[in-house]
Amino acid sequence: MRNLNIAFATIASAAACTFLLLKSVQHRVAVPQSPLQQDRERAATPVGMVYIPGGTCLIGTNDTDADEDVKPQRKVIVPSFYMDRTEVTNDDYKKLIPTHTFPDGEGHLPVTNVTYAEAETYARLAGKRLPTDDEWEKAARGTDGRRYPWGNDWDPDRVSKRAHSSGSESLIAKKRSPQCAIGPSRVQPVSSVKGGDSPYGCVDMAGNAWEWVQGFYNNNPEQRILRGGAVGYAEGACRTYNRAIEGTGST
Repeated sequence: MRNLNIAFATIASAAACTFLLLKSVQHRVAVPQSPLQQDRERAATPVGMVYIPGGTCLIGTNDTDADEDVKPQRKVIVPSFYMDRTEVTNDDYKKLIPTHTFPDGEGHLPVTNVTYAEAETYARLAGKRLPTDDEWEKAARGTDGRRYPWGNDWDPDRVSKRAHSSGSESLIAKKRSPQCAIGPSRVQPVSSVKGGDSPYGCVDMAGNAWEWVQGFYNNNPEQRILRGGAVGYAEGACRTYNRAIEGTGST
């Protein structure tokens, strides 16, 4: 998961969810903001977070192979906010949830098997919150509507791979698929894959672990939204506009 304003987003991979947090800029000034206002807000960025200035950005896509629920591409206005640079790790989570346990040596891995409610609880204790769907997408792709955090061309070396991966991918693996590839899932330490940063400096927003965001899918209280793809998922899951749907109580 990851936080914003301070809030945080969560991530999930097959049977394993994590998150990011974010924190909103408290005054929520009107957008677009003046350069001076942005400079002031940027200077106040909390440690471990990045600043995403308010303004217009592109959300969704016109890609023909995308799901219909993310079409068409459109402009939205998103106020400024701060977002965790990395997913919440096991070490982070244990500081506020002392009962959390994990294997030795995995403190820097994103915390997984976390329900949406548990992610919200952690975010509240951290003085943060989960990002909205639009906030997460802007943090991942900036304002130009790019397909991946780094640009429009797919590069499997910019996302976390399974431990057994050879680094090469078949044409089939590159095709868009909502299903997790066969084999043991294995998240990697946060910020361990280089070259995949978003325009604002957030890492692992494509691959590694799915991330929870605020809200219900189609206003259904039994369905929540996940973002970012995960280890073992195909290319399509790593697109910045892609959404996955999971049950409210799932991990």
